[in-house]
Amino acid sequence: MSSHGNGTAMTADDRLKQVYEVLTKRNHNRALTLKDAGTVIRAAGYSPTSGELKKIIDIKFGTMYAHQLFDLATIQDICTGLKKRSEKEVHDSLRCFDYERNGFISAQELKYFLSTRGEKLSEEEIDEMLRDMDIDEQGMLSIEQALSVLFAGDYTE
Repeated sequence: MSSHGNGTAMTADDRLKQVYEVLTKRNHNRALTLKDAGTVIRAAGYSPTSGELKKIIDIKFGTMYAHQLFDLATIQDICTGLKKRSEKEVHDSLRCFDYERNGFISAQELKYFLSTRGEKLSEEEIDEMLRDMDIDEQGMLSIEQALSVLFAGDYTE
């Protein structure tokens, strides 16, 4: 479970802020596109598909809003009422690829998992996530590390 420096657990709002800050820095401190806003929302543990996310935005802000840029307050508003993923559900799914039951899976298996389960990520999105992971010489990575990158914080039960 992730925590602040003082030992308290991160909230969903903290995770949203953390991931938003990382992506806005990469975006030269500009508000985010719909795609990046979706990345922030999913990294904070929410699980809308792209279609569901667009529908939520259309309802809350109108159909033209999907083509605008998203600031943190707008992303937080979008998350109101969204369902969070369960750590156990994702962890159990990843454990299916841990054939040796040692807490590690191959990067290729994670890539397969991300491209076939739930919201299908593009090859580019998957490669970007894998660049942030510590993959060893044999192409293996820790399931816990994969979960921390996928969720960017603590999980829900």
